Amino acid sequence: MKIRILAAIAVALAMLGLPGTALADPGHGAIRYASAKGCVKKDGATVPCGTWRLVSHEGKVTLLRDAQLRAVGANGKEVDYAVAPLAVSGDGRKVAYFRKDGRLAVRTVHGGVTLLPKDALPPRTNQYDVVLQLSDDGARLAVVTSRVRLFDTATGNKLGTLPRYQNFIGFSGDGDRVLTSADGDESVMEMHVFDLAGRRLLSGTPPQLVAGNGPYALSADGRTIAVHVAGSKVALYDLHSDQMVSSHPIKLPKEGTVHKLDWTGDNQVTLHVSQYPEGKATRMTVMQHDVTSGATRVRDSYSMLKDTFVFAACGG
Repeated sequence: MKIRILAAIAVALAMLGLPGTALADPGHGAIRYASAKGCVKKDGATVPCGTWRLVSHEGKVTLLRDAQLRAVGANGKEVDYAVAPLAVSGDGRKVAYFRKDGRLAVRTVHGGVTLLPKDALPPRTNQYDVVLQLSDDGARLAVVTSRVRLFDTATGNKLGTLPRYQNFIGFSGDGDRVLTSADGDESVMEMHVFDLAGRRLLSGTPPQLVAGNGPYALSADGRTIAVHVAGSKVALYDLHSDQMVSSHPIKLPKEGTVHKLDWTGDNQVTLHVSQYPEGKATRMTVMQHDVTSGATRVRDSYSMLKDTFVFAACGG
């Protein structure tokens, strides 16, 4: 069974982290990752089944019973092969998901649930076409469809909407801005920084070293972009000055794939590196990299539940 990663945490998207050291000690009950089980049908196909499972840093498994597991199409019918989107905040304290009644919700670990407005999505939207991303502290939620809509998770209120044709990358390190990409002239990649109200603050065309690699993460300064380059190094690019700032080599676990890159300190980024050993459970290694000294250490390492079909890991 080939394990898949939710679109919300795919290689093309990088979930950003909040500066600070909160994630070094996630605390009791914090979510490490969410897992959807895979079941084999009579025809041999493997499909998601059961209930979303939240796995804590202590290894405890909790069922997210009010969450929609299989995605519902615009016609109101459940789709066997697709999961409804789900996102975990970087600190592991909040999870965003579709409830079984179709409402978007944000649940706090050991806390309550905030519902987003009923019109948070355009009419007749396929759930499997939606991407959810939380800021590191879970205070902000991006709901990505044909447009990017930003919400306050404490109140459920909409903060702003980004212009059309923006590919959402993630929140800045402090959660106060967002980074996007778009196709420019002759399909050249453009990058943009917006505030939470949807106002454009900064734009630029990164060099091929940046555009041709990834994932990316925007620093709290709103201009410095970290990028993972071809499995060999982490580089910094200043979108305002259009200059490469620095780069340091980084050694990944064997056959590891970086699918998330997050700012977790003023001079620190965190990489989530997944491995898919044949016949074994998917492995996740969380690495902290100092962008000033180039020093790297492993913060966490774990195996997914063996029957995992799709997972969503915390950011940061």
